[in-house]
Amino acid sequence: MHTLKPYILCGLTLCLYWSSPGHAQSSAPLSTTLYGPLGLNAIPSARMDEQGTIRTGISTLDPYVHSWLNLQIAKPLSVTLRQSAEISNINDDADRLYPGADFKLRLLTETARRPELSLGAQSAIGHKRMAGEYIAASKRYKNFDFTAGLGWGRLGSDAHFKNPLKALSSHFGGNRALDGEMPNGPENWFTGNDIGLFGGIEYFTPWQGLSLKADYGADRYEAEKSAFNYNAPALWSLGLNVQPAPWIDLGLAMQGTDKLMARLSLQGNAKNWPDQDRQYSAEDDSPFRPYRTGLTLPAEMELKAASENIMLYDTQTDHETARATLTLQNNRSTPRQLARAYKHLANHAGQTVESLEIIPTRLGLKGPKITVLRSDLENALGRTEGSAEEIWHNTEITPTTDTPLRKHRAPVDIGYGLRDYSLELDTQASLSEEDSGTLYRTGFIAGAQGPEIFGYLDNFMSLRLNLADNLERLKNIRPRAVLPVRSNVDRFARRTLALDTAFNAFTHSVRSDLHLSLMGGYLEEMYAGAGGEILYRPHQARWAIGAESFLAFKRDPETVLNLGLNGDRLLTGHIKGWYDMPLWDLTLHAKAGRYLAEDLGASLSLQKHFRSGAKLEAYTTITDQSDFDLFGGTTHADHGIRLALPLGGIKHIPRNTKAGFTLAPFGRDIGQSLENPLPLYELTEGFSTRHLVQYWDEITP
Repeated sequence: MHTLKPYILCGLTLCLYWSSPGHAQSSAPLSTTLYGPLGLNAIPSARMDEQGTIRTGISTLDPYVHSWLNLQIAKPLSVTLRQSAEISNINDDADRLYPGADFKLRLLTETARRPELSLGAQSAIGHKRMAGEYIAASKRYKNFDFTAGLGWGRLGSDAHFKNPLKALSSHFGGNRALDGEMPNGPENWFTGNDIGLFGGIEYFTPWQGLSLKADYGADRYEAEKSAFNYNAPALWSLGLNVQPAPWIDLGLAMQGTDKLMARLSLQGNAKNWPDQDRQYSAEDDSPFRPYRTGLTLPAEMELKAASENIMLYDTQTDHETARATLTLQNNRSTPRQLARAYKHLANHAGQTVESLEIIPTRLGLKGPKITVLRSDLENALGRTEGSAEEIWHNTEITPTTDTPLRKHRAPVDIGYGLRDYSLELDTQASLSEEDSGTLYRTGFIAGAQGPEIFGYLDNFMSLRLNLADNLERLKNIRPRAVLPVRSNVDRFARRTLALDTAFNAFTHSVRSDLHLSLMGGYLEEMYAGAGGEILYRPHQARWAIGAESFLAFKRDPETVLNLGLNGDRLLTGHIKGWYDMPLWDLTLHAKAGRYLAEDLGASLSLQKHFRSGAKLEAYTTITDQSDFDLFGGTTHADHGIRLALPLGGIKHIPRNTKAGFTLAPFGRDIGQSLENPLPLYELTEGFSTRHLVQYWDEITP
């Protein structure tokens, strides 16, 4: 019977291609496997979540408890950070920890005749014991979702067939270690003499949120049987998944006849996060006039706008056009702010003005001139007879070259001479710790922008309140670096109250597509310094290029408020580039140069900005120097995930408040950059045509 099983699975694979009619995508709720990615009980499927979906969960199957965070960073790309703990007794601490970073990449989408096809890697970077690669195909037929695939490494240890990739290169055919203290990496992917077949089916019942799962895997638990006395379960499993609410999944399954599998998963989508200011501000008390009367009054335009906290200045008019410059506020889309500003231009523009021009600015940086027809706004905003699309059809975006050295209207004074503020709940964690489990720290950062100095310099300051952490473990398990870059993070976290930043900055747009910044002071929690950045970003282009350089001075965590310097200094700098990928709705960011450990290397990241204001980023860095890895060896790589959620859309929470989450290994020294407190690409995002198109519907209520 054992010899027939591979061919049964091959038949299931063929069924995926020929079953019809099919559906391009299942409308039934998807759920995760034992390890975190979408799939059946213990095997992955080819399925993908909706972009922006975030899942976190915990599962158990003897001898492990798995915890994970799964992010659908792009439509065809899913990333999972996972920690697997070997548990002898649920009440005891873990005997061993096996962290890993997983990914799944969709190669083909499902059609009526073709299955969805995905390639993935479990523990792509991480411990060898959990490592395995796969190619999975999934096909929907009515209420049934079929999956079949090929597995390498752990996922193919039942060894049904020889590795077909050996025909391409002998590299893929060597003996593959399924355990060991050296980490898994790209050099191990899809290697090994043998591969396995897996498959299964999920039935979505008529009862909402309930599905039944059955699968057959190729994981023989060879590493566990070699490491200790372990009774491996059967390769088949039967189970169910229950979704009592859209944000929670519960799974229960039998692995063979003697082991029980359980899973809890929580999920949500960052795009559904409460928007900070989707409706017009409550401060607005004057409507858009659908009629034209009176004289053209530029001064009245500015006064009425200021009464609603809209900073218009340099207002000018002629017989046909009204012009002004607008200071953009944080955490609001540019079209939303343009609508409020255009209202005051139109209401006091007299009878002959037909065009309304606004140049947006932010922190001294200046964007292109945005011109709309007054009649389009009157129809859409005054009479509710027009649309945002009609306004956009006649909108002109023109580069500006007349940029005074430093002439702009500052935000409204919010008291005590402060012009703006920010509040952040900052949480950092690492699931990727083989020697100490999950590490974390959390703190509260309060910042403010002070008055201009000499009319040219902006000044900023923030304080950090460290609330909780468990970083004291770092000093016991890893040797101290002689010249630490970030490996002494535990000492910075130990101080309850510290100065986070305090610096002066000069920002200027040479033209609307060329921007620069200079700054000096305490630039981030661990470094002071001086330096700057230059950015070339044509407003209609999908790309941008730039460079930055800083002379960095390491701060001393043993001094009051971390104000002292320990004497370490170095010059760091990078060439940077961005590219907007419309197919994936992502921004690709790359940089190369010299990092804070004087190592040379490059970083690559994928960034997703949601309409709600949420931001998601996954990054990796590789340099020419090595650092201690998770397994006592060394590594040249650093990777992580960042998520920022604005909280201003939640009732009773101030507008400029956000929660930041970073998941990355703690205490790394290689591949570390100085955190630029005023990144020009983010500051100029509101000037780009991409931003205007994405949010243009918000120009109408």
